[in-house]
Parts: sequence; structure tokens; C-alpha cells
Amino acid sequence: MNLLFSPQRGLSTTAALLSIFFIAGCASVHRANSEYDMTFGKKRVTTNVYQTASLPGDLNRVALLPFYKGNYDHLSFDELEENFRLELIDKRLFEVVAIGPETMKEMFPDASYSSVEYLPTDLLTKLNARYDIDGLMLVDVSYFNAYQPIGLGLRAKLLNGNTGELIWAVDEVFDASDPRVSNSARKFYKTESIIQYPLHNTQSVLHSPNRFSKYVAHSLFSTINLQKD
Repeated sequence: MNLLFSPQRGLSTTAALLSIFFIAGCASVHRANSEYDMTFGKKRVTTNVYQTASLPGDLNRVALLPFYKGNYDHLSFDELEENFRLELIDKRLFEVVAIGPETMKEMFPDASYSSVEYLPTDLLTKLNARYDIDGLMLVDVSYFNAYQPIGLGLRAKLLNGNTGELIWAVDEVFDASDPRVSNSARKFYKTESIIQYPLHNTQSVLHSPNRFSKYVAHSLFSTINLQKD
């Protein structure tokens, strides 16, 4: 008999853990999640979303502008912005054309623009002329905490590149001190990012703004309705 592992022994261990959860409640769930690298418990759902019934059928190329950092303009978000670009590309909704800050400064007075302020009147015209875009994605950083508990708040808007009309918008804050957020982040890490860091415990996603931002980007962009006109 193999004393190191057997299916029956594995099932018994799982059953014992589950029975502890039901008997002892949330405290035991939190302890088991920490000690056994599990993600039992409620998961966070992104709900503060607006979208038209479906994406325009001619939405083929979308310009992704640099983050508008507001109060965090003194910080570098290069890695986070790259994660957002890659997650948006991964959705395969449209071709993503990332516009760098240097290009923005060449074409416009500022390197980035907030999604809640008036945009330059020639912004869409110039981007259309150079990149032949059908849409424009703006992302604002509304909250950031690099230390535990990690937090990241973002506001994003997708505009029609020809009319300037709003297609999709989301405004959310992800705070790792919320058990639903930490569960969701570690669940994403376990299912989506574990290949990149195979030897790391999923708790590590709660210690790295870079890895945490991948989960946030995935959560936000997953709310875009895939259906097109």
C-alpha cells in the first residue's frame, strides 16, 4: 500500500477540510485558504459597468492611450500598463494599437487624458488620420496602494472612434483587504498566471502590484460584451 498518496486519502482530507469549514465558519475558511493555498469563499464580481447593447460591427482597431495617473503622476506604471495592454489583446475583441506617451506628446499638448474631462477637439481626427482607428480606450488610475493591502482603482471608457460616443465604461476599486477580492485574485492567479510563476504560492499575487494588476485588467475587460452588431 502506498502510504505517501492514495485517492481515498486525498478524498478524506478534502472531506475533513470541508467539514471544518461548515462547522467553524469564516475564520476556518480564511485559515485554510492561507495554509492550504485554497480559494474557498465568495468571489468579487465587477458590476459598475455600462455598455451599449453590443459592440459596433466595424470596431476593428482601437487605440489604447497611456494611463491618466492624476494624483499618482509621480509614479511609473509601465508594467501595469503593459499588463492591461496584453489582457485587452487577449480578449480578441479588436486590434489594439497602444499609443506611447512620447507619441502623444508629439501629437497633442499632453501625454494622457482623463476619461472624465473634455478631450481635445482634434484628438480623434488626428488618431484616425495616423492609425485608422475605429475606437478609443481611455484608462484613469483613481486609486493605488503598492503596500499591503494592495489596492488598485481604475476607470476605463471605450469610445467610438468616428462619433466619440460612449460604447463601454467601468469604474471599480479593487482592495485586497476584501476577502472577495483576495479570493478572486488568487483564483485568477491559479487558473491563468500559474504557468508564469509555477513555484509561487497564490498568496504572492497579493504582494505584487504587477501581478495584482493582471487580475484587475482581466476583471475589467471581461465585462465587455463580446457580441457585435
